[in-house]
Amino acid sequence: MYPTIFYDIIRLFNNIEIIKLNVMELLYIYIWDDKRNIKECEYNFSPNYKFSYRPQLKTFDMEKCNSLYSGWFGQNIVNITAVVGKNGSGKTNLLDCIIKALCGQGGGFIFYKHNDRIYSNIPKQLSDYKFTFEVIQFERFGSPLNSYFKEHINDAFVIFYSPSIDRNLSNRNSHYSKFEDISNSHVLRQPLSRLTQEPEYARMSEVDIMQTNDLFRLLLLFIYSHEQKQHTVFETIKLPDNFELKLLYFSDIEPQHPTYKSLVQNLSKKGFKNRLKKFILTQIFLSNQHFPEEWDDKTTFEDVLLYLNKGEDYRPNIFDTLCILYDSGDIKYTEKRLSGLRKGYHEFSCSIRVKSITQAFITALYCYYNYIPMAVPYASFGTMEQNVSNAQIVINLGISSGERAIYTFVSRLMGVIFNKQGEIHNAVINKIIFNKEFDGKTIIILLDEPDLQLHPEWQQKFISLLLDLLYAYFPKVKFQIILTTHSPILLSDIPRKNVIFINKNPDGKSVVCSDLNLKETFAANIHTLYNNSFFLDGVPIGEFAKHKIEEIYDRIESGQIDNNTLYDIYRIGEPILRNILLQKYDSKRKTLPNEERVFLLKEELAKLEKNK
Repeated sequence: MYPTIFYDIIRLFNNIEIIKLNVMELLYIYIWDDKRNIKECEYNFSPNYKFSYRPQLKTFDMEKCNSLYSGWFGQNIVNITAVVGKNGSGKTNLLDCIIKALCGQGGGFIFYKHNDRIYSNIPKQLSDYKFTFEVIQFERFGSPLNSYFKEHINDAFVIFYSPSIDRNLSNRNSHYSKFEDISNSHVLRQPLSRLTQEPEYARMSEVDIMQTNDLFRLLLLFIYSHEQKQHTVFETIKLPDNFELKLLYFSDIEPQHPTYKSLVQNLSKKGFKNRLKKFILTQIFLSNQHFPEEWDDKTTFEDVLLYLNKGEDYRPNIFDTLCILYDSGDIKYTEKRLSGLRKGYHEFSCSIRVKSITQAFITALYCYYNYIPMAVPYASFGTMEQNVSNAQIVINLGISSGERAIYTFVSRLMGVIFNKQGEIHNAVINKIIFNKEFDGKTIIILLDEPDLQLHPEWQQKFISLLLDLLYAYFPKVKFQIILTTHSPILLSDIPRKNVIFINKNPDGKSVVCSDLNLKETFAANIHTLYNNSFFLDGVPIGEFAKHKIEEIYDRIESGQIDNNTLYDIYRIGEPILRNILLQKYDSKRKTLPNEERVFLLKEELAKLEKNK
């Protein structure tokens, strides 16, 4: 019998062998001119290969390094590369060029590995380019992922994410092969024609559209996370226990439709179900929709609910769904009298347990959103004219903007991989594991500063969370991740050989730095990373603090010291800087008259006693 460790090693090598098969990995890009700030720069994305270009000879060289074994980041993670450097050094532009080279035309010359063979997008017709290694070239220019080409790679695609909205990287006129953009900038720049394909709530502003779609993705993410109890991915970031659902309307108008008057005539104003029914009816009949001509005082509430679901009786409706949750104890409801609000404001609110959310709830809520034009998660009554009928649904998840940012990223990423336009519930775990549609797929994920809006604690968990999530839900998909970051916390999860360091010349042009003189980044102290990896001069503290320290030093040097000087020195948190200034302070104090020296010594003694 072999010890257990030998079986673990065998399983590890089996997993490594699986990773080698049918995997695409981007290895290198040479950008001759991006028309912005990158010119004649080359970037290596794999620690196991080093490509270089000799412009005079138009020759590409390649050297194998074998610095990092397969599966080091995880069983289905091909590689992770971090791009760091000064602000404005071209990190985002680099991602843009990668997208163009992989998914469009132009961008730069790339080399990538597929099925253990090296490919390039440099076409055979450019015969003046030479290679000192074996490489497979395409017959013509274009995306290697374009299915119209005979040599295309049909089992890979690219995903891009950025939490910013000021990027020109993604726009509504971009047409790329096998490319999905889940960035804020792209979501906000959808073609106007998309609005005709969206439900009624999409007639709101583009920001409201994005937030509403993200809201449904988040709710679906909650469903998927708690349905798969065997996975502990979301223990890293705690999901909310409850969320608040509000039905609102602001109106001085009482609906006069005979169906409405008949259904609310004898309806009690107390109790969860009675008040819910009244609110639903009021919102419907204040929404100024065209109701069926046959509706009269004999029309039932069930007829109205069926109308909301477009006559499809198999769909759950919002009233029955919420009542079921209430009866099961998954809804907390307290009748409260609103005060201090403007006349005409009406609200129905309840707290719903997140773990009770089901597909029936999502479908019912979606149908209701689809019907009420003003149903958006974030709209202000300040934008609504008085005496105009308005209905609104508000969902408050009770999470911070940082929490929402990471939930949004995860839900968008999962939705686009499942290829269900965010409806992640349609791809249950068994489908991913057993459906051969996902066999051998490679997804290259490009992340542009994903750490924005994240608390340092979550920056610390981000890489681990992402890797765990990708393996838990997509074990048969292989991933390559390339990310830009300003966070030394994120960078401490990446080995130096997997980091591209970018600086910029005095003329603003991007330049790739050799890592020979740079210290190891993996598990490094963040203070070291600040100085070493982000090209900050001096101590990594705020500019104001630097000026203040210089001011204290100048005061001491000129002999203008008093008890405030000592307090300013002890205010400095960095012990090395504080001790240097104290030594300077002691030296200068000895030159003062005895009376001043005694006074200052007493002040310092009091300070030391206080801090003891």
